[in-house]
Amino acid sequence: MLVHLVPLAVGLPQQVAADWALVLEAVGIVHELREDVGGHALWVADEQLPAATRELTRYLHENHQAPAAPLEWPRHPHSLVGVLGYAAVLVTVTIAAIERLGGFHWVNRGVLDAGFAARGEWWRPITALTLHADLGHLLANLAFGTLFAWPAGRIFGPGIAWLLILLGAGVAYSLDALLHPPTHALLGASTAVFVALGLTAAYAWRRRATHRLTAMQRAAPLIAGVALLAFTGVGGERTDVLAHLLGFAVGAVMGAAAPAISWPAPGRSRAQWLAGAASLAVVAGAWWAALASGP
Repeated sequence: MLVHLVPLAVGLPQQVAADWALVLEAVGIVHELREDVGGHALWVADEQLPAATRELTRYLHENHQAPAAPLEWPRHPHSLVGVLGYAAVLVTVTIAAIERLGGFHWVNRGVLDAGFAARGEWWRPITALTLHADLGHLLANLAFGTLFAWPAGRIFGPGIAWLLILLGAGVAYSLDALLHPPTHALLGASTAVFVALGLTAAYAWRRRATHRLTAMQRAAPLIAGVALLAFTGVGGERTDVLAHLLGFAVGAVMGAAAPAISWPAPGRSRAQWLAGAASLAVVAGAWWAALASGP
């Protein structure tokens, strides 16, 4: 059976690489030593990556050694595809809403309010994410969505990243609506934008927990994420600060749990296409339900 190998560590001195290989050999983890320009690299079977990380962390702790090089981060290709898909959805819905395509008042059908749950209008937390108050609102969410979701796509792959962002944003927006007065209307993709930020920041924080770092060093990505949230998500008269906070919090919970899950390795595009198609299907299904809901 063909074993798919992924990089565990690169740029290692020859002796360190040999020692680490012996540790993996002792516990039966499939691995391979390779030579590269920066030194030596250690590759392991992708399904054994978490186990290899644990064994080397234990070995380094017992021998009071610091890792010679940081562990490799997932680097999925085609993150731009996810960003372009996100932009295409927002622009398409904006045009449809402006033109009242099909004779529908898209904003009325898709905007979110606190009564959505009592009325059984499950689609509104999704459809509201694709609506915007004006051009400036749309452009801001396109810009920050690209900035914050690009690294999420690199880490999880574009399809899986956007499915996680969409589902997390639906949860956060639902909570946001239920915490507002019944007359308060909610719309805009910013909740999803901050889910992406929280997802990436918390994932990086948890991954750094395997390194011999101080608590502050391990928490640096999360601190940076909170700083970006404070800088970009709490200003402006019409800013829904609660939606941004809830989006970041939901994304952070997902990101903190993510390292414990075995995600498809970079290069396995089938899972990414399926997840991306599922994301589009959720949005399309929500809008179909919204437009079919009544006169």
